[in-house]
Amino acid sequence: MQIDPSQLVARLQNEPVALSFAKLKKAFVNKKVGILEADLRTALDAALSARSVYAWPKNSYWHLDPEAQLHTEILNSCAAIAHKRTAIKVKGRTPKDVAAAIEHLLEQKKLLRYPALSGTAVLLVTATVPRAYWAYVEAFVKEKLKKAGIEEAALDEEIWEHLVRLEPDKDVPVSVVRLRKALSHADKQRFDEAALKLREQRRVHLSLHDDPHGLSAEDREGLIDGKGGRYYVAITRRQP
Repeated sequence: MQIDPSQLVARLQNEPVALSFAKLKKAFVNKKVGILEADLRTALDAALSARSVYAWPKNSYWHLDPEAQLHTEILNSCAAIAHKRTAIKVKGRTPKDVAAAIEHLLEQKKLLRYPALSGTAVLLVTATVPRAYWAYVEAFVKEKLKKAGIEEAALDEEIWEHLVRLEPDKDVPVSVVRLRKALSHADKQRFDEAALKLREQRRVHLSLHDDPHGLSAEDREGLIDGKGGRYYVAITRRQP
């Protein structure tokens, strides 16, 4: 009995990692119904020829191209924050493989080189996400300040201070858009979490937007996301 190559592909698409030939054999070969190891090898060869399945190290197979997958993991790593070349590691891949992939991505200008803030190290950043370099700069400065005994002010306290400054009358709401502009260094997630924390502490009241889903995605992004479809448009102090 033959094995349809599409069965192999479907199985591998549902696996989080490449499967060894031994595991594929266990999954497909069944001598009682006439499915032999030779049938598996025939189906595997056909899938490999069609490039719907790829050979991975240690006699393993997956539906993803190992080289393309390695490139993707490196680019994703360098999109979050800039990394030194030696700090980039990919599970299951040798340092030699990673180094060769980095060189290829640099040649293709998909990775860019940036200077470190100390020493002579070169940092790598995904070309489409230059923000990753500033994430490194921010982390570097925070670490230096921490070592100097200077702790970063909690964002919820910064929000409180700006509420007082922007509107001395505690009963007058301050729009979220106005407050975000005053705290432009804070990303959306941190800002929203800090504002919700102040509400949990019963220090502020958050005003719901009447029809957030009638807004454009860009305008809705400017509101505080309270989850569950709730968006907040203004903040009012409950305490002086």
